[in-house]
Parts: sequence; structure tokens; C-alpha cells
Amino acid sequence: MLQVLNFLPDDYVRRRKVRRANIICALLAAGGLLLIAATVGLAAIRAIGLAAARAAVDRQYEKASLKINDLQQLENRKEGLLRKAELSAALLERVPRSHVLACLTNLLPPETSLTSLSMEPEEVRIETPGAKSKIPTKGKKGKKLAAVQSETRIRFRLDGLAQTDVQVAEYISRLAADPLFESVDLQFSEEFPYEEGITMRRFQLSFLLSKGAASALEEAPQPAGLRADVRGSSATLEGAS
Repeated sequence: MLQVLNFLPDDYVRRRKVRRANIICALLAAGGLLLIAATVGLAAIRAIGLAAARAAVDRQYEKASLKINDLQQLENRKEGLLRKAELSAALLERVPRSHVLACLTNLLPPETSLTSLSMEPEEVRIETPGAKSKIPTKGKKGKKLAAVQSETRIRFRLDGLAQTDVQVAEYISRLAADPLFESVDLQFSEEFPYEEGITMRRFQLSFLLSKGAASALEEAPQPAGLRADVRGSSATLEGAS
């Protein structure tokens, strides 16, 4: 039997085995670290992808909710416009706009003009006497309670020009005396540079179409057309928008 003789020192052989074992352990540790790093990297990539997908879904939901809100606002605006148009048509079907404009123009004092006129439906609160209260107070009879009701009326806003405040006051008194209108209020009256060297009064009035406008129109004679001597801008009648 062949016998192999080892002439290397035992310390050298032992150190070489230890070095080989250390190298193997280092390689195994490096492989484990690489595996852990790869696992962590894949998990991070997956988490980033999920976060991006979630953010995209959130953006889509946000865009969809904005579109839904816009659609609801459009529907509400459409319903409001249709309601205003129906109310305006119902309230003015027996009082033509041309008649209202002719009346407002014919009531203008001399040297005044109507520049614009707009209208819109408005809810008006009306108190009507109600039944007596059944609860007496300090030996007195029950007081009458006022029943509050609301109805839709047409609110006009009129802009015009005049030379003096006296003419504005005269126009307000004429409108207040006309059975077609009521609750005539002056919104403002201020100086306005009409032309070079000429200063006029710019004013705005707010008033309601009276409740008995239709019956008053049937009883009153038809007014003439628009006055030809009206100065300033041409009058326009605008509906509710």
C-alpha cells in the first residue's frame, strides 16, 4: 500500500484549513446578504408599485368625483334656469314685456332716460291675518296671529339717467302711483359724467310687479309705444339668467 508522506508543518496545514473555512463562511454570508438584499429590493419595488397604483386610482376617483360634482352643479343650474324661465313666463304671460317697457318709458319725466332694465323671480313673504290665539294672556283675549306665506313675484331693477334728483324723485312717485308696480325703492343716485362739460345723475330703482298687474292691465288703456324723445342709451329688458 502506497503511503503519502506530508512534509508540511502541522501549523501550516491547520491555518490553511481555517483560512479555507473562513473563505467558505464569508462566501456563504455574502450569498445570504445578497439574497436578503434582493428580497428587500423586490419588496420595496412591489411597495412602490402598489403605492403608485393606489395614487393613480385615487386620482381617478378624484377626477370622477369632480366630474360628478360638475354634472350635479350643471343639473342644478339647469333646473334653476328652467324654473326661473317657467316662473317668468307664468307671471308675465298676461303682462307682456313690451307693455311693461312702454309703461316705464312713458312714465319718465322730461330730460330723463332709461338705460337698462332687468328682472328676476323673487320669493316675497306676505303676512295675512290668522285665527285668534286660544291662549289668553293676563286676562285678555287671545291675540290674532299673522300667517306668513310666500309667493313668487317679479323683481325689476332699472337703471337710468336724469339731470337732477328732483326728476328721480318724480319718477319714483310716478312708478309708485302706477297700479302695475309696487315697493319702489331707490338703490342709489350719483353724479355721472355724461358728456364733456355735462354731468347727469345716474340712478337705480328696484320694484316689484304688483299682484294685480294683470287685472290693472285689462282695465287700463293700452299705452303708446316707446317715447321718441328719450335720450341716452337704448333701454333693454333682460330676463332672469
